[in-house]
Amino acid sequence: MAVGLLPACGEDPAGTDGGDASGGTTNATSTPDPSRGTSGQTGSDADGSGSAAATTEMGTTTEAAESSEGSSGTMLDEPVDDVIARMEPNSWVALPSTEMSQICPLPYNAGDCRAVVGAWSGATYDQGRDRMIVWGGGHADSYYNNVFVFELGPMQWDRLTELPEGADGAEPTAAMMDIRLETCGYYPSVETLTIDPADVVNGYLDPAVCHRADIEAQLDLQQPRSSHTYGKPVYMPNQDAMFYLGGGYFPSAQSTSPWGFSYSFATGLWSESAPRPAGLMGRGQAATDAAGDVWYATDAGGPLVRYRPADDAWDTFGPLNYDLRGVGDIDRVRNDFWILQNDTQDVPLRRIDLDDQALINSDDPYEDIPLTGDSPPGGTKVGFVYADGLDRMVAWVEGPDVYFLDPQTQAWTHFVGSGDAPTVPQTNGTFGRWRYSDTRRVFVLVNHVDEAVYLYKPPTRLGSR
Repeated sequence: MAVGLLPACGEDPAGTDGGDASGGTTNATSTPDPSRGTSGQTGSDADGSGSAAATTEMGTTTEAAESSEGSSGTMLDEPVDDVIARMEPNSWVALPSTEMSQICPLPYNAGDCRAVVGAWSGATYDQGRDRMIVWGGGHADSYYNNVFVFELGPMQWDRLTELPEGADGAEPTAAMMDIRLETCGYYPSVETLTIDPADVVNGYLDPAVCHRADIEAQLDLQQPRSSHTYGKPVYMPNQDAMFYLGGGYFPSAQSTSPWGFSYSFATGLWSESAPRPAGLMGRGQAATDAAGDVWYATDAGGPLVRYRPADDAWDTFGPLNYDLRGVGDIDRVRNDFWILQNDTQDVPLRRIDLDDQALINSDDPYEDIPLTGDSPPGGTKVGFVYADGLDRMVAWVEGPDVYFLDPQTQAWTHFVGSGDAPTVPQTNGTFGRWRYSDTRRVFVLVNHVDEAVYLYKPPTRLGSR
């Protein structure tokens, strides 16, 4: 049963070219895009909005549509729409009374609640319902395996799933603390586990016996373990489900299940995927392409992989060899997987052309992309997402600064937003908790369970092209 709270009124990261306090500019040649409109105006405040219009050799700019209508043309009249309508382009707002802590299980436990976001935890976005889906915790940080969603329209958090029977917000059950079942990926359904020592290898159950009748009878198949989710949760639109590749489980995070998990929003039930390719895991980045398939770029040793949910099948491609360490998303127009690297990496930006079979099956299935324009500073697991409605890759590192990458010209444009600048990002990373709402044409940021959810309304002119 979903639990919701209605809002009240009112955390393991180039210089500026001609920019000012309102944003940055680039010198990339722009090609007009009739679907977004053009303008002959140039300068940092040509449209009077307080946002930077990126100047180009041709003096043209790309516009982001601004309207009270949704992307489908439907008029929007939920509580958040008045807030968005009052926002200036290139501005931030903290939505009042939208702290996720309001919806954590009771009795309230600050540490376990905060770790759902702060402990290397990611998120994904359901565009159809216009909501952020947060699922995290894991390791010794939090046993909370609840699916949390932030509904943008009503500005409301909901808790879609509940903790295992016998657990509450203050304490897990003793059986949940037993690490032996971590390799199955599920919490136990019994108070006391009965496991043959011969089935235990190095302290963990042999995953080959997880679905043997005597073991499965002790598992709650509707209670996957909480996890350090990193960049691995995705929304699969064709299945109307959240998919998680697995790993980082409570309480030790020193083992993983061979399979991932899907949560169906239509049925409210969890299901298990076919086993992943052998040896694949890591703390990498997953993203969904335009066809609805899931791609995963590990940050560890292992191949680039694709999961085809319609067939419940996996495909493997070339080795990644610890070369992709950062955050990323897929440009669903060009079918390119972009990875914005951590600041510890030698190459800050890499791209995988998912249509180039020779490339993705090679020993180095990616391209190094030089930085052009006003690129973001280094960070660790920052926010980096493809905004379908804008046709831009967009990064948030910290503060009011937002960076737009034009995938066509590969040039960056930097804007400094006005309004309620977000607080310091989570030390362990933002991951997928920075997303774009195609319906309402704003970015959504979940930064901390004890803080408001932030919205960023992009400039009317995005620069480059």
